[in-house]
Amino acid sequence: MQISDSSFFFSFLFLFNAAAVSVLITQCYHCDNSPTLCRTNSTCLTTEDTCLQLKFGKLRTFSCWKTSQCSVNEIADSFLLDNFEFFCCHHDLCNESAITGVNKAAFSIASVMAMLWMLL
Repeated sequence: MQISDSSFFFSFLFLFNAAAVSVLITQCYHCDNSPTLCRTNSTCLTTEDTCLQLKFGKLRTFSCWKTSQCSVNEIADSFLLDNFEFFCCHHDLCNESAITGVNKAAFSIASVMAMLWMLL
């Protein structure tokens, strides 16, 4: 390779790598304890691969989150909440809409009912 060929090759690799990384980074709405839908967005960390919307009472929290932590127990522990609804979603700015998620109390009752059904 000549110098001009190698510089073109490395430029191409740099641009390709930058484009690949930008595709993998998620953007989510981000507001803490908001009484209304959130309009502020943020770029998530590379370790955060999903968006979260959490509703407790009349307040909502919108943020970047990890798919591996998108469960009732993980969220309850992280936010120190007992009665809440949430949903996680996996594309840019998907945590904007009104919540249609899982209520922890309803989830607990459903879990107990499923266990009883399996025992019968």
